[in-house]
Amino acid sequence: MATASNKTSGDRLSYGITILVFGVLFLLDKLGFLKQIPYGHRLVSVGVFFLIGGIVFLVTQPGKILGWIFLVVGIILNADLFFGWISSYSNLTVPLGLIVAGVAMVLTAKKNR
Repeated sequence: MATASNKTSGDRLSYGITILVFGVLFLLDKLGFLKQIPYGHRLVSVGVFFLIGGIVFLVTQPGKILGWIFLVVGIILNADLFFGWISSYSNLTVPLGLIVAGVAMVLTAKKNR
């Protein structure tokens, strides 16, 4: 069982790495380096940030569900990149994803009695 100090330190590490990667991506974008990379313009988007955050959290805190949530949201937001056929339905992915996430949270919520 992790102590409160270890938990806080792990959270800070995860958030710190995620913010560091976002900062590097923003800097590379502002300096024009991402324009030289194929699909580089896609690296600075909300969906990619969720993907990166999910990967970082899964690596640094594998026992937490937050990494999986970030990863799934990132995949949903980048569905046209991962699944080319879904691009015609992309306007439905975010609402459907929110509905699925909401239903999952409601069904798995602990009842306060």
